[in-house]
Amino acid sequence: MEKIVFGFEDEFFSKTEIEQLVEKYKDIFTFVFVNNNDLPSEESLEDAVAYIGEPSDVLLRAMPHLRWLQLPSAGANHFVKHPDLSQNVVLTNSSGVFGTLGAEHTLALLLALTREIPLHVRQTDQHLWKESSHCRQLDEATAAIIGYGDIGSEIAHRLKAFGTRVLAVKRTVRQVPEDADAVFDLNDLDEVLSKSDFVINVLPLTEETQNLFDSDRFHAMKQEALFINVGRGGTVDENALIHALESGKLDGAGLDVTAEEPLPHSSRLWDLPNVLITSHSLGVGPGKSKKRTALIKRNLENFYLNRKLENSVDRKLGY
Repeated sequence: MEKIVFGFEDEFFSKTEIEQLVEKYKDIFTFVFVNNNDLPSEESLEDAVAYIGEPSDVLLRAMPHLRWLQLPSAGANHFVKHPDLSQNVVLTNSSGVFGTLGAEHTLALLLALTREIPLHVRQTDQHLWKESSHCRQLDEATAAIIGYGDIGSEIAHRLKAFGTRVLAVKRTVRQVPEDADAVFDLNDLDEVLSKSDFVINVLPLTEETQNLFDSDRFHAMKQEALFINVGRGGTVDENALIHALESGKLDGAGLDVTAEEPLPHSSRLWDLPNVLITSHSLGVGPGKSKKRTALIKRNLENFYLNRKLENSVDRKLGY
C-alpha cells in the first residue's frame, strides 16, 4: 500500500478524525505520523508518496518518491524552489483557510492605529487619563489592498461596511473584483500608493515581490499614510520602512509579519511608538482548523481518485 505521512500538531485533526481517516483508507494507504523535523526511528519514509505538513530538509531527502506535498499554510515560498523537492511533486497550500481570520486581524490593526489604541495602552500602564489628539476614520478614506486573493477580498468586504474606498492591486487584471472600487496591476502600484490613506500588503513572497516595498515605494505613498503588512515580511525593506516611520512619511505601521521571525530583539521596529507588532498571529483562531481539515480531507480523496488537487501552487510564480 502507498504511504501517506502526516507531520503536524494536534490542531490539524482530532484523534477521532484521524481514526476515521485511517479506517476509511485502511485498504489503500498506510498512514505514518511524524513531527515536521525528525526522521522516525522505527519507520522508513523511502516509499512515502504524500506528506501533509511542513517537512524539514532531512525529511524531504528521506522521501525520494514523493508525489504530493500539502502545506498547512497559505505561503509556499520556502518550498517552491527547494532543492530537495522534485519538480514532479505537486505542491498544494491552504489558501482559502485564512480569509476570515486574516481580514479580522487586518481590521484590528487598522482600527487600532486609526484610533490610537497603542497610545492608550501605554497611558493605561501609566495610569494617565489623556484624550486622543490624532485619530483618523475609515469612512471616506481610501485603502489600497496589494494582493487581492482570499484574505485581500475578505478585507475589502469588511472595509466597504466602514465606507472605505477600496483600490485592488492584482497580478492579473480582468475586471473589477467584488467589493473593490477599482483594480490595477503592479505596474500601476506607485499611482495607487499616491492615492491611498491606508496601504495593506497581502502579497506572497516571490522573486517579483522580494523587497517590493522599498524606499521608492514608501516615497510614493501619501504623506502620513498607514502601512499594514499581513502578507510576507520579505516583501518589505525594513530599513526603508523604519526611515519612513521615523521621518514622518508614514503615520504608523501594523506588522503581523517581519523579514526575520521572530523579529530580533535588537530591531528598531520594537521601539517605534507608531508601530504595532502582532507576531504572525493572523492565523490564530477557532475557524482555521475546521476549514483546513476539510481541505485536507478533500485533497486526500482527490489524491486517491487521481483527480486534480485543490490549491495547487504554481512553482514558477511562487503561489
